[in-house]
Amino acid sequence: MTTAPLDEKEAAMSPRGPEEPDRTDTLQVHVDALGVGRCLLTAVGSLDLHTAPKFSDALQPLLRDGNQSVLVDLSEIAFIDSTGLTSLIAAYRTTRATGARLALIAPSERVRRMLAVTGTDQVLPSYATVNAVPD
Repeated sequence: MTTAPLDEKEAAMSPRGPEEPDRTDTLQVHVDALGVGRCLLTAVGSLDLHTAPKFSDALQPLLRDGNQSVLVDLSEIAFIDSTGLTSLIAAYRTTRATGARLALIAPSERVRRMLAVTGTDQVLPSYATVNAVPD
């Protein structure tokens, strides 16, 4: 006996529920050197329970060198949840321990709202562009 694929409405009503999309690749992270002691980490996609480890794995090593300024471009983050926010707070805490500098670049509207609602915008500086970040 074979089963036919469920349409969207049937999938939502099915006891097994709608098919869960593969979320392992919903975040891309790129790191570029901007000069001595300064780099740009660009994140694109969702910063959530499924992708925060990938984000942190890329960001934390950059912050462990206290002489580094790390700029994090969040302009293409379409979604952030509490786990994503926690990874940003953990990054902030690392900078406090190492002396590294962390700045957010052009956070998307969703990220800005999350930062504002939680008060995190008071401790994580944000700038409109990379060039706006003081040396």
